[in-house]
Amino acid sequence: MLRKKYKKLCFLFTALLTISFSCSSDTSTEFNQETFEELIPALLIPEDPGLITAIECPTLIETQSTCTANIGDTQVSFIVEGPDSSGDINVLTEFGLIWAEEVSQELKGQLDSDLGISNQVVCDPKVTIAEEGQSFSCIVTDPSEGTHVFTVKVKDSLGNLDLQLIHGTSNG
Repeated sequence: MLRKKYKKLCFLFTALLTISFSCSSDTSTEFNQETFEELIPALLIPEDPGLITAIECPTLIETQSTCTANIGDTQVSFIVEGPDSSGDINVLTEFGLIWAEEVSQELKGQLDSDLGISNQVVCDPKVTIAEEGQSFSCIVTDPSEGTHVFTVKVKDSLGNLDLQLIHGTSNG
């Protein structure tokens, strides 16, 4: 089993976003629940909002509510505070993301350095939540077109990963 820690691949973040909504009148600052829910994907994953597949939020009032969103097959929670009297909303998130492209680049760099050959690495899905028990796969193709399949298991919310070779084929 090959093990490698990827602390820098996953970032645990807390974001505090304030959004102001208003309806069609220039003087009104009434909150619009539907508009807010449409904006949630861009608030949670600004790099790729299309990764959010489902959103559930209770009707918001001047208080704190817990909402959920699906990122791939994983449901994440986030807190929404407000709206306040001026229509402002605070969205608080605390979950880490592991981007497949970053893992691919790190794995390629390590394998190329260790083996002295140039490999191609593709990991999927595009993003995984940094949560213990999550896993994804990476396929490494060497210069002779041999393929090697790795399973990457998330060890904790800090983004520490275990990398395990599942199988490989050689064409050389």
